[in-house]
Amino acid sequence: MGTNTRRKDGRIGDRITFEQSDDQLRVDIRQGIPPTQMSLLTLWLLLWFSLEAVVLYFWTQEPSQGNAALGYAIYSAFWAFFAFRIGKVWLWRKRGVEVITVDRRGISVANAFGQRGLPDFIAHGAYSPIRRIEENPQQILRTFEQAFWSMGGETLQFSSGKRTMVLGKQLSDRDADTLLKLLQAAARRLSAG
Repeated sequence: MGTNTRRKDGRIGDRITFEQSDDQLRVDIRQGIPPTQMSLLTLWLLLWFSLEAVVLYFWTQEPSQGNAALGYAIYSAFWAFFAFRIGKVWLWRKRGVEVITVDRRGISVANAFGQRGLPDFIAHGAYSPIRRIEENPQQILRTFEQAFWSMGGETLQFSSGKRTMVLGKQLSDRDADTLLKLLQAAARRLSAG
């Protein structure tokens, strides 16, 4: 009956908001980017679709000689793969949110597009402590993951068996360290109860 229901709401940096109660911590990490970068991403997507429109026009207008139709089909398959990737990043930057929930049962992490996203859940006691991902500045892929046209660049991780959960996409060192302390404290407090 005398349950304390007071909440502690807060922000970490520009992108992270959290709500904390006695039995749950919910962290939302918005994936928006500055308008200039969003405009560049949109322009990239429009130019990519324009390129395919030109290729399709010539594919349908020119009589196919030899293996031209096969070449167009192979090109279009590669085009479709990259169009999906660019479109997914565009949608992620427009509506994407990482949702991390720590409650008495465990930790769940979801990459949500708006309100839709399936959480991946791990129970308390079944995972290693949450920690920072060690940076290797000589790793070229790590540099690309930090770019605004990528969905990668996670800063925190924890493991459960052979699974490794990563979270905190493209956070600054300061925001990642603050988030790490908040998640570790919540995991200790809620797993003990």
